[in-house]
Amino acid sequence: MTRQNDILRVLATKSSNKQLVYRRALAAFADLKDLLRETATQLNSQICAIDQSVVVEFVDRGDYEVEIRFSGDSLIFQVHTNAFALPSDHPLRQTDYVKAHENRGYWGLIHAYNFLSDSFKMRRMNDAGMLLSRMFVNGEGHFMAEGVGRLGIPLTESDLTREVLQSWVEQAMLQAMDMDLVVSPFQEIHEISVLELEGLREELRQRTSKRLGYRPSGGR
Repeated sequence: MTRQNDILRVLATKSSNKQLVYRRALAAFADLKDLLRETATQLNSQICAIDQSVVVEFVDRGDYEVEIRFSGDSLIFQVHTNAFALPSDHPLRQTDYVKAHENRGYWGLIHAYNFLSDSFKMRRMNDAGMLLSRMFVNGEGHFMAEGVGRLGIPLTESDLTREVLQSWVEQAMLQAMDMDLVVSPFQEIHEISVLELEGLREELRQRTSKRLGYRPSGGR
């Protein structure tokens, strides 16, 4: 019975906490999805009064993914279905916060990716996107975020609120629009084969990227 007791102990502690982390992340993602829907509706009605050619769209991609499209950009948000422990060398592992209770060191993840909207519309499968940020939330509902520019958020020992998510989304949208598409050097593309030309006719295979070929247009 000793091994069974060990198994029960792990199930009642670590496994139970991982399930709690997952539920927390899923609840945060549900709030994020509602927020994105409202944000798209509000921004679209306002921008259409200024320029009807600019559209802000909300795309529900199921329980674990959602998209908002704007100004030629798409932000894809995905929630992971697993709980993750921090790497052994992560600074947070050495904090009093995690040392006080090891369950605090397990996190659910919501990723924010930036792609060109045309990459999906034109099915340019070679196009690359960029991970702008990832939000961490643990079983206590406490959170932090890693990210580009101002998308990083230090560990916060309070609940992940709608206001925090709103700020995170708005900063991600600004970051995406701050990255301009830069034309490739002429010397790198002046030769093209017949096969490559055929490929371009099929799906515009010249690889366009939110990671390679982009640069900030100006500081914010």
